[in-house]
Amino acid sequence: MFAAIWATRWYLLLGLFTFLVFLAINAPLHFVWRMLEPDVRNLPVDVRSVTGTLWHGHLQAEQRQLGPIDAEWQLSPWALLTAAAEVDLTLTAPSIRMNGLVRLEADQRLHVTGLDGFVDTDLLKPLLKPLQLDLSGNLEANDVAAVIELDTRQLTALDGRLVFSGGAAVFPVQRKRVTAEVPMLVGVLRMDKERAVLDVTSMEGQKLVQGFIQPDGWGGVAIRRRMFDVLGQTWPDKADVDTVVFEVSRKIL
Repeated sequence: MFAAIWATRWYLLLGLFTFLVFLAINAPLHFVWRMLEPDVRNLPVDVRSVTGTLWHGHLQAEQRQLGPIDAEWQLSPWALLTAAAEVDLTLTAPSIRMNGLVRLEADQRLHVTGLDGFVDTDLLKPLLKPLQLDLSGNLEANDVAAVIELDTRQLTALDGRLVFSGGAAVFPVQRKRVTAEVPMLVGVLRMDKERAVLDVTSMEGQKLVQGFIQPDGWGGVAIRRRMFDVLGQTWPDKADVDTVVFEVSRKIL
């Protein structure tokens, strides 16, 4: 009898491991949260309630800039077998709504894929303020993907598409503040070596603006003269439509 049990020990261990994983991911989340809460008090959000399970959970929280937040996720059991955590995450707040797959690898790489949603430009004001740019409207994200090295906090991959709805903008021209109506624009996200780049074009594909953020937190924007044509503004100096007529870079992160 003992020989038979010994011969099947690996199957028993696998069954025990499977049972423990099943038990963990189906445990009531409020019970798990009570054990974790003392160790996560420094989170940048104020967690108000947690319901469901680790497998399929729901969290309500409050954040200073975002306001009330609803987060819902579905955990992939197959990813756990590869020592990774993958969730289908939906995040909703007054100024943002996002859905995508988030995967955390054992090597501390965070993968975001298939990210769709929208962001109100009010959330971008801290980034736009150093560039002396004020913008209204919203951004729609389509199939955005990124890879972040958590140990170094570096963005190593970026891809996707953004669509700006159009709206009013205030920006400096020759030391004067100018107000103009911005039409619908398209942005393409990509990596240029170690820089995260956003190429902004008109709906017809004409190059207008390029923004970037470097690993050291410096960011900037370069605007072509064509952008002023699109805004109905006159550039005071002679320049070709593809000439960069305004460029600024600042420490923003």
